[in-house]
Amino acid sequence: MQKQLQFELWEQCNSLCKFCYLGTENRFTPDHLKIKACEKALEKISDLSLYPEYDTLSYLGGEFFQGQMSNPEVKKAFMNLMKKTAELLKEGIVSHVWIYATLTIGDQKDLYETLDLFEGHKGELWVLTSYDTLGRFHTPKMEENWSYHMKNIHKLYPEILFNTTTILSEDCIDKYLSGELSFKKMMEEYHTSFFFKQCGASNITLQEMNKKLPGFVPPRKKFLQFLKKFRTEESPIMWDKLFNIKYRADTLYRNGNSEDTSMQLNTRHKDSNAEVELDHISSETELAECGHLKNYHAYSDCDGCVICDKQMIEKMMS
Repeated sequence: MQKQLQFELWEQCNSLCKFCYLGTENRFTPDHLKIKACEKALEKISDLSLYPEYDTLSYLGGEFFQGQMSNPEVKKAFMNLMKKTAELLKEGIVSHVWIYATLTIGDQKDLYETLDLFEGHKGELWVLTSYDTLGRFHTPKMEENWSYHMKNIHKLYPEILFNTTTILSEDCIDKYLSGELSFKKMMEEYHTSFFFKQCGASNITLQEMNKKLPGFVPPRKKFLQFLKKFRTEESPIMWDKLFNIKYRADTLYRNGNSEDTSMQLNTRHKDSNAEVELDHISSETELAECGHLKNYHAYSDCDGCVICDKQMIEKMMS
């Protein structure tokens, strides 16, 4: 099975999502480090010996397309990287390319210029974005911008595929259980697939996170109600994509905001049975007694594991 090679080019982000550490720290990345990251990524993807092992290239920020490339030299370095990526896709050397985009501001000129580079590609080009009912869209206009660009990109580039990541917050679950939120309708309206993540927090407890953003981390009883409805009403593919690490990158090169944290290698060793992801530069590698990572303990009122509960519901309803 071939793997995905991912690059986190820089940390700077102006989306200010309330649940994200970048939203609170808004880590500024100097332009020279952005350029360096793009040049190093270009050097790595140009090594054709990689591709018997990898068939997917993916790129995430921070954020690329919301004013992060105002410096012409940064934009030039990024576009050179995208041109090479498009070349690899057009020549069939890689089969899939993933590009992350938030889509919450009106001006997405840099994104559309990037997508133009991939005209006539042979493989699959994906735009990966996010939709959350809480903490992401600070104003109605931001959500309107997201909706507009999703539809406009599909109109201009109907061959491009979309995937939308959603955090299963208590607010999201409430809207799903009440029928206010329908993933099926969103998939049809925006021509997108979905990936679902459990709630998490950086450097604070889940209880502290709920004080910071009320309605974010769900209680276990409500999450079990969600799992039962989701298992009944959604497709097996959707069920499989509930916090499943097989849909994440195998190898990640991560760039920080200093020379010392440039292009750090981050390799995931995936065990699909145990849902264990080991990352040698991450602090989130501690396992709970159940054998799953502790960050899957994502309830506001107890120490339960969402993976164990998913497995329990699947067994109960099979």
